[in-house]
Amino acid sequence: MSFWSLLNTIFSVVIFFLMFYQIIYIIIGLFFKKKFKDTSVESSYGILIAGRNEENVIKQLIDSIKRQHYNQDKIKIFVCADNCSPNDKTAQYAREMGAIVYERHNKNQIGKSYALDFLLKNIARDFPDYSPDGWFVFDADNLLDLNYIKEMNKAFNSGHEIVTSYRASKNFGTSLMSMGSSIHFIRECRFIHNPRALLNLSTNISGTGFLVSSKILNPQNGWKYRSITEDLEFSCDSLKGNHKITYCDDAIFYDEQPETWSQTYKQRLRWQKGSYQVSLAFSFSFILKFLSTFKFPFFDLLIYFAPIPVISTTWAFCGGVISFIKTIIKILMGSSVIVELSYFILTLIIYFITLYLGLFLYGSLAVIKDWDRIKATKKEKILSMLAYPIFMVTLIPITYIALFKEVEWVPIKHQSTKKIEDLETISKQ
Repeated sequence: MSFWSLLNTIFSVVIFFLMFYQIIYIIIGLFFKKKFKDTSVESSYGILIAGRNEENVIKQLIDSIKRQHYNQDKIKIFVCADNCSPNDKTAQYAREMGAIVYERHNKNQIGKSYALDFLLKNIARDFPDYSPDGWFVFDADNLLDLNYIKEMNKAFNSGHEIVTSYRASKNFGTSLMSMGSSIHFIRECRFIHNPRALLNLSTNISGTGFLVSSKILNPQNGWKYRSITEDLEFSCDSLKGNHKITYCDDAIFYDEQPETWSQTYKQRLRWQKGSYQVSLAFSFSFILKFLSTFKFPFFDLLIYFAPIPVISTTWAFCGGVISFIKTIIKILMGSSVIVELSYFILTLIIYFITLYLGLFLYGSLAVIKDWDRIKATKKEKILSMLAYPIFMVTLIPITYIALFKEVEWVPIKHQSTKKIEDLETISKQ
């Protein structure tokens, strides 16, 4: 066995052992689902919404909140119209829908974290006696299933301080990008969040659609997380502080996925850069925590935000280069050009076919499992399974670009004006 072959074997074995538990997650996600008991207790909730130039979607979100199968007296809606353009009507529409609105204008501090901090501190100032049991956080483009708060309330009253929920798509079948991004979140809910919850492990929030107890989120303290992926930073800090995050599969919300490569690039670049930042900030302490306590969630989150795609892709590229160099050397030493190049090309084809089939299987399992939940036609669902591997491969360059490029929070314009009833009537043909 050559030195490279030995290294490749060791690398493969290490990656296998690090990632093997996720196969168990997939099996659990396919056959089991976390359920919470019914409760007669209706807790009170403040709802936090931050949006920039979201006049196209803000009314639909608030309408879906107003139509919840839940006591509306227990709900109060707060909106931060964050750095909106002069002609934008986000604040106006939110006020007309009955929300309490604060307008923020600060071009130096850009991003959702600053908007949430501004919103919470204004609530603390203007409503000092308002003390709900918990706080929901949504993005302006979200829509809530009519039983959303009812289902989240079950999880909350089961004793869980932080709860995240099932993320579906408003625009699943619009484009390759929206299909791929939609499957990403379906896969995450089915094969990551749900198994963690079933195993009584802590999971992570993913941007929006989550609930935090007032015991943890105090408006007077604002929102202190400042990385460009404040959701992952909050998740890591919660785990470090022994605040477990659970997942409620029956609480479904919808959001709008990027439809173009440009939008996807901006969004994923920020997520990847933020993941690197959070990894640097928490990895060392999580390693120490895991080694001292052997609590699996510390290891699990380490793997979740570790740059394994970069390492694996780089390793595969290096293997390809070495294989090509060996091929050239054999040709120079007299071997048949046709035979050696054919073998090299065949090896590459097998690698890419294997990669495609692996990604196809992973994405397809998620789509098939949640077939009835996906608001798209049968043709769109089938096409999405075929397209998912291509979508994932297009993201590979982003993992490298994020290592070196300075990244700032950039808003993505939301266009979908669908209402919750529109999603319920999408054809299933």
